[in-house]
Amino acid sequence: MRLAVPALILASSCASVGTPPPTQRHARVEAAAEPELSEELPSVEGEIGGMSQYGVEQSWADLHPRFIRCVEQASTRLSAIGGRVSVKLRVDRGGNVRWAYLNDTTLGDREAELCVLELVKSRKWPRPKSGEGLAETRFEVDAADTPRELPAARASGFARQAGAATRDCRKGVAGAFVATVYLSDTGEVLAAGVAPPDETAESASDCVAAALLGVRARGLVASRDAPAKLSVKIR
Repeated sequence: MRLAVPALILASSCASVGTPPPTQRHARVEAAAEPELSEELPSVEGEIGGMSQYGVEQSWADLHPRFIRCVEQASTRLSAIGGRVSVKLRVDRGGNVRWAYLNDTTLGDREAELCVLELVKSRKWPRPKSGEGLAETRFEVDAADTPRELPAARASGFARQAGAATRDCRKGVAGAFVATVYLSDTGEVLAAGVAPPDETAESASDCVAAALLGVRARGLVASRDAPAKLSVKIR
């Protein structure tokens, strides 16, 4: 398994998996050194509020191996599961998560995505110094068994089917969901994951992912060698 974690993002304070057990390339999570002479930790200020950069980066570093376990568990069901994930959250004045959602994900497995979100939501975060804080991180995990990537040009038919199947789930939601699915050689959806357009649509993502499991792709999959993977926008 290859795991890559780019630099953490702070904006108000934004800062392969499979069986047998994967070989990991340790990701670097650079954290600011804890100050020795000042009682105040360094902070990053923004239009919402400032949070301790050191504290946020340490929180992400602690969560990182747990994120990997979420994907490892999913890979026991389907070894082709892997991809990139971006998590964004808002923290209230008490250090509790007000909301969190996956603003980008190609993981393609809702169970693993929910596992990541639950870890983020259950965490106590550094208290913002003013207002509320925002934090974001990204990571990527390679699958143990590489799926066949299908080009977007071939996915238009599936996108139409997905849109029809998830219409009721998306009522009242503005913007597009980005769905990632794995398909069997018969076009059956083996697993599905979803990135909502914003935090207000996170509650609809479970419904969208569940509805996608009932879609049958037509004419997209011809090989029995590996599951096919594709991502489509659903409007």
